Amino acid sequence: MRRRIDSSALVGLLWCFALTGCGDDHARAAHHAPGEGILPTGGGSAHAGSGSGGTTADGGEPTSAAGSSGGASSAAGGDAADDFSVGKALRIDVEVDDPTFVQLSTASVIQVDGDYQASGDWDLAFQGWELFTNGGASGAGKGGAFGPLPFTYFLAGEDPDVPFVIEDKAAGAFRDWYVYDGKWHTLYSRFHSYGIRRGDRVFKLQLLGYYGDIQGAPISALYQLRYAEVTPTANGSNVVVSNLDATAGGLGGDADAPSACLTLGTGEQQRLTPEAALESSSWDVCFRRDSISVNGGLGGPGGVTAVDLDAAETEGETLDAAKLLTPESEAASFDALDFEALTAEESKYHGDRVVSAFTDAWLDRSVEPAAFSQDSTWLVVGADGTSRYLLGFTALEDSTAEAAGTVVMRIQQVR
Repeated sequence: MRRRIDSSALVGLLWCFALTGCGDDHARAAHHAPGEGILPTGGGSAHAGSGSGGTTADGGEPTSAAGSSGGASSAAGGDAADDFSVGKALRIDVEVDDPTFVQLSTASVIQVDGDYQASGDWDLAFQGWELFTNGGASGAGKGGAFGPLPFTYFLAGEDPDVPFVIEDKAAGAFRDWYVYDGKWHTLYSRFHSYGIRRGDRVFKLQLLGYYGDIQGAPISALYQLRYAEVTPTANGSNVVVSNLDATAGGLGGDADAPSACLTLGTGEQQRLTPEAALESSSWDVCFRRDSISVNGGLGGPGGVTAVDLDAAETEGETLDAAKLLTPESEAASFDALDFEALTAEESKYHGDRVVSAFTDAWLDRSVEPAAFSQDSTWLVVGADGTSRYLLGFTALEDSTAEAAGTVVMRIQQVR
């Protein structure tokens, strides 16, 4: 379903940043398919892990052969080097049904009793193949993360100059809607086509751009998009939306600032706070800075589901290619999508779920056995919102189809 590429580049996005700094605080340097994991909600006691993992954090080498002093071991899929020979070593036994909690200040696995989502004691939670931070949708803390980064950042031990920190959030089909240009801090739409369902009604939607123009000034988070309702007998007319306001107060704005939520059946736009959006079933798609949510699952009570119809192509897409895509070059493929394509059996619609900076990015499960990428350093902000740490993943042992097994990593607080 790939589209032909027009030769004209989206130069407007580049001068947008050059004039106003229109990059976004939640854009990420690398994108992956939507994550499947979600932290369980509510109260019971969570496990702290058992067996040989324990809470060892003595600053020496991990006790396993795979976690020897060579940094990224063969078990982790990397070349032997002195990448991660500094910092405190920690082994984490990851379980399937319950989260395992890590406190970075002590470099240890800890027990959290009661409602862990209300606790500020933990900084990271491992479960199955997922890794979460204590902030945003996952906990009451103010944590987050950014990465992956080259191992040289870990060796330096200094606070890396990253443009933002990503909090855990509810996300779904739209999680990977853009490619991020780290040099210019600019977002380019992938021009994927999305299917959206509310009850018996089916819509298709395509994002045309993230930048708009107000009184001659280019502004980020003013979305351009098109959508249409699709029935078994016909495609409805395209509805084009310009400058949909998702600025929500801009960079560093109030977390409770309202942003645009769109009802596809009527074209109505509402400006809702995050809390109001979670309580309302009237909208279908909400836009907040670079994040897009649907009114289903963790996104809201409306039962809306969505699917990225081009998700399989995400891994092979490049920034250079994305810069060449235009609303005109992608119009034909969007118009050709009919009811049969939108309701094909392989199209898995779902609501939003919790994703973190780590989701589908901290290791590669497309290889057997799963392995950490060569760039396996991460910046993590602790639950207190101020402490900053560098993590270096070094080995992955005894993985199963359901869980990562034992994760070996090194931790150091940045200077």
